[in-house]
Amino acid sequence: MKQLFYFLFIFSLISCGGNDSLNEDIPQNNPSDLEPKKILTYLAELPVSTNFNPDWYYEFFYENGRLRRMNGRLSKVDTGSSSFYLFYNDKQTNITYTANQATVQYDEPQNGIKKIVYSFQNSKLIKAEIYNTQDEVYKVKNYSYQNNKILIHTKWYTWDTYETYFFDANQNLEKSEKLDLSNSIETKLTTTYYMNFDQSENPYKKLYLMNDNFFVKSLSKNNYRKISYLVQDLQNPQYTPGSGHSEWTYQYSSTGQVILY
Repeated sequence: MKQLFYFLFIFSLISCGGNDSLNEDIPQNNPSDLEPKKILTYLAELPVSTNFNPDWYYEFFYENGRLRRMNGRLSKVDTGSSSFYLFYNDKQTNITYTANQATVQYDEPQNGIKKIVYSFQNSKLIKAEIYNTQDEVYKVKNYSYQNNKILIHTKWYTWDTYETYFFDANQNLEKSEKLDLSNSIETKLTTTYYMNFDQSENPYKKLYLMNDNFFVKSLSKNNYRKISYLVQDLQNPQYTPGSGHSEWTYQYSSTGQVILY
């Protein structure tokens, strides 16, 4: 437990470091980054959703090397005793850009979210302000960076999460740690390991603002094909931690690129 408090202390020092002198701008997209036009929802959302339907796919539209619009939205429906997914091909998500911000706007609220405003410094994402249907900021994410690490602190109401993403020498994700707090009390620690990377170029580099799953997929140089996770209940350490894994197979073109649609 002492290690967790030390982690929070270090995180707060990094997040509060002065950056007033930095030039603020949105990162220029690498011209060599892929610009996928369509991705089957089944492939895009693995391992979040494993439903295969050939009529479910995302469409992406670009302008001057930047993503401008995504068509398609996956929604999870909870019935109390079970849950399932629905996909809407006609739902749009649009992105507008200014000098140091990108605004993701939903044509209809998604899970109570109307829009997200991302802010950048020195070509790095530093903040996300999430607006509800009343056009009020109710959740804020702050991003900070260390060697081979990305740290994210999310705050909303009385809840906090601290996420750390660790990278290997090949610029691929090794693992992530997510610490959940409620009223400043540590409640859960989730550790996820990313494995079995291919050698194919990552097609999610320009899609990372669309949703949390795309963000995680975009972080690596290549594409992971297996994850395993461990969930610890910090309020009841006597309980056996929850665990699980997901593994899948991609198809590849003759040039070695992952086939998305």
